[in-house]
Amino acid sequence: MEFNSILAYISAAYASAQEFLFANVAGPILYQFNLMAWAEDVFDGLDWFLFGCIQIFLIAIILRTWEKLAPAEAQVRFAASSKADILYTLFHRLGIFHGLIFIALSGFFFEIDSVLHDFRFGRLNVESWWPPLTSIPLVSFCIYFILLDFVEYLYHRASHTFNWWWQLHALHHSQTVMTAWSDDRNHIFDSIMHAVVFAFFALLFGVSPGQFIFLVVLSQLMQSWQHANIKVDLGPFKYALISPLYHRMHHAVGYGHEAKGKPGVLGGCNFGIIFPWWDMLFNTAIFQNEIYPTGVRGLTPSNHVLHQQWQGIRHAAREFFPKK
Repeated sequence: MEFNSILAYISAAYASAQEFLFANVAGPILYQFNLMAWAEDVFDGLDWFLFGCIQIFLIAIILRTWEKLAPAEAQVRFAASSKADILYTLFHRLGIFHGLIFIALSGFFFEIDSVLHDFRFGRLNVESWWPPLTSIPLVSFCIYFILLDFVEYLYHRASHTFNWWWQLHALHHSQTVMTAWSDDRNHIFDSIMHAVVFAFFALLFGVSPGQFIFLVVLSQLMQSWQHANIKVDLGPFKYALISPLYHRMHHAVGYGHEAKGKPGVLGGCNFGIIFPWWDMLFNTAIFQNEIYPTGVRGLTPSNHVLHQQWQGIRHAAREFFPKK
């Protein structure tokens, strides 16, 4: 079977699955609650669910198997703290989170789009830079991917700069048993802020809706790999792509989230999301293959998701309203 035929078969199977889910699950629910006005949006939203299922399959089968074959550190078979990570992954990858964000912010972004149009704001629209090349979907996709990765780097550094924000982001760093499930271990408020910022800049840059979902899904899958308990040396390619060992350094106690030589003071290294170039440019890159313990000094979170969320809120509130 030729490659194009395989792609056509996969595309047809995907479309059939999407239509089946809408006709037999989503559609009847919308009809029952008189929400058919959302039918088109929900149909498109099933893309998030299906791509999420694919990601979860790859994490559970490919990445978890890779962890067993080439572990960075010895781990218990299934740590209690990892159960919460799986719940976070299901929530963020199966379209639940993105669906809620879309419903809550769709009107807001529509208004922002109108304001930009009224002020004749010229989006980047990479496709128009040099049409013979940049209008090619794969080329424009790669450029948008790089631009948004820079936004992600700045966002990530900011979460390590402000104490109240760090108290939320610290949940992500609190995992002492890092696995391929650990990427989505985030405080809901931090996740909402990230989703808003990412979508806002994608809007400013002129990313098409079709490209946007692929940008998010590809980034998510790569970050799952980066958080995996895998020891892999990329050789010279370590300067082109962030590896699990590089990102593990960001989670290392005393290195990734503390200023060098100043334990407990916010700082850190290896903030990059996909590419290490921004760390190299701003002198925050550390390329090492040593395996250090992960976690946050002085923070022992509960293994219960709701307790973790409440803990983050309390700690952040203390920074906003310190006791006199």
